[in-house]
Amino acid sequence: MRKTSAKASAPAKIILFGEHFVVYGSHAIMAAINRRIHVAVFLNKTQTINITSNLGIIGSYTDSKFNLIKGGKNTKEILDPVYKSAVNVLSERKQNLGIDINVVSEVPHGVGLGSSAACCVATVAAVDSLFHKPDKLWVCSKAIESEQTVHKDSSGGDCYISTFGGLIYYSKIKGFKTIETTRDLSLIIVNTGIKHRTGDLVSSVKKFKNDNRSLFKDLSSCADNICQDALTAINIGDEKKLGKLMNENHTLLQQIRVSHKKNDQIVRICFKNGALGVKLTGAGGGGSMVVLTPKEDKIKLTSEIERNSYECVPVKIDYDGLVIY
Repeated sequence: MRKTSAKASAPAKIILFGEHFVVYGSHAIMAAINRRIHVAVFLNKTQTINITSNLGIIGSYTDSKFNLIKGGKNTKEILDPVYKSAVNVLSERKQNLGIDINVVSEVPHGVGLGSSAACCVATVAAVDSLFHKPDKLWVCSKAIESEQTVHKDSSGGDCYISTFGGLIYYSKIKGFKTIETTRDLSLIIVNTGIKHRTGDLVSSVKKFKNDNRSLFKDLSSCADNICQDALTAINIGDEKKLGKLMNENHTLLQQIRVSHKKNDQIVRICFKNGALGVKLTGAGGGGSMVVLTPKEDKIKLTSEIERNSYECVPVKIDYDGLVIY
């Protein structure tokens, strides 16, 4: 043992371009944001893994059997990836130890910001820190294994961006490519207040694709072109072009029926108040929206969105990724 307690944190994420279409071979652009999941781990003298979260849930695992201490019916679903992350590390290090895990999240769960992936990354890193200084690539691979207990068809992109930070350009064929920029984008995350199940939305898109093969092929081609143009716009710092492309991407997501009336209401509010671009981020069906706005209009736009009873979170791109304390 290197130590008896450890801490790590990892950033949440947004998908700027390409969600859903990336599943079928198109590109996507993802970004880490400066809202984090913090995980602290402590050895205990039992053989149990106990997990507490500031989401108001508590659970305990003994020989993989779950015991609900506090929370609702989805508590196990939320805590399972954290448990799996800890067990994966302990198994790799050939240890059978009891651990207390405390999770503090700066982002809501289930609204498309990659909270489960960030939990997995931070938990793997914190538990592995008990034994030695973790390697980021190894942490990422173990976190992906754990996150796939929730999203079985996950590309691993959420865990990758959470581990390494910044922005990435991704496709299933070519893998991950870091976008070499440190430009700041003036972004606002808007929480619709509607939680979603990613698997259900992915299934609905698959059905849409099978029922509309020719149309979906055309939409996928458009999505891929938008993503490639967005990469250029990011690299040269053309925010007006970037905003226009975000709007186009949201229109495609409306066409494959993953938008929600609240997503579209937020689009209208943002358009009326000077936003450069706005789109849903993640699976859709509510969840979160990402808004690109001129810096000078950020406060005014935030106030107007909040006046319509939506929660706003101003964010910046996080270039640090996983941090081990």
